[in-house]
Order: sequence, then structure tokens, then C-alpha cells
Amino acid sequence: FSPDGHTLATASADQTVRLWDITPLQTVRTDPVRAACALTRSSLDPEIWNRDLPGIPYAFTCPTQK
Repeated sequence: FSPDGHTLATASADQTVRLWDITPLQTVRTDPVRAACALTRSSLDPEIWNRDLPGIPYAFTCPTQK
């Protein structure tokens, strides 16, 4: 990682070196709900919620969804 936290350097066995701009990941770190909602454009529906989160009362996961 670069000192400013915006670039990741990777290397592989084929002698390839890549620099990755990880600036967009900052949103995931600081506001994961907003990032997930922006990617999916929807809230979890009750069926998926109950399948994956049994025993937890359903709640809208994306603030813009009602």
C-alpha cells in the first residue's frame, strides 16, 4: 500500500507488477451500506433476508427503499 492509502501494488509469479487505484474502496470502508446500496440499487427482500438472516427481524437495508 502506498503511504497515502490510495494505491496498492501487486506482483505475480509471471513477473507482472500492477498498481491499483483503491480510492473507490474508501467509500466501502467509510459507508458500507451506501456502497452496497449503490451497487445493488435495491434493498434485500424479506425472503432473502429470512433465508440468510434467520431470527433477525426484517429491516430495509437501503435508506432510499421503503
